[in-house]
Amino acid sequence: MKPPQADALAARKQQVADLPCGGCRACCWHDRVFLGPADDPRRYRWHVEDGYAVLDRRPDGACVYLTNSGCGIHEQAPSICRRFDCRVLALTTPADVMRLRVQQNPQMAEVYRAGRERATTLPD
Repeated sequence: MKPPQADALAARKQQVADLPCGGCRACCWHDRVFLGPADDPRRYRWHVEDGYAVLDRRPDGACVYLTNSGCGIHEQAPSICRRFDCRVLALTTPADVMRLRVQQNPQMAEVYRAGRERATTLPD
């Protein structure tokens, strides 16, 4: 299966993701989840980090809303979570940027790996 065209991938970044995560929770660990303009901060546990409103994380680095069965607020998750698609991220991030992100947050290696593994599930 050939990967989707760049314009199709760019359009997917603005849509609610239809990602088959299965048991994967790689994106729920050790990274900042930013609250966007459409997100009502009263609905979330959050703090300010480097000038940005971000969801709180547990001491182990996981998002405070991560449960044993996945996202505990999936239907009301911040817009960035609802749109996040590791497949698109893995296919559109330049290699030098990937290396930098992994240096900054080693968990991103797992996110990129998960995206590459699931890339074949993207529609043409």
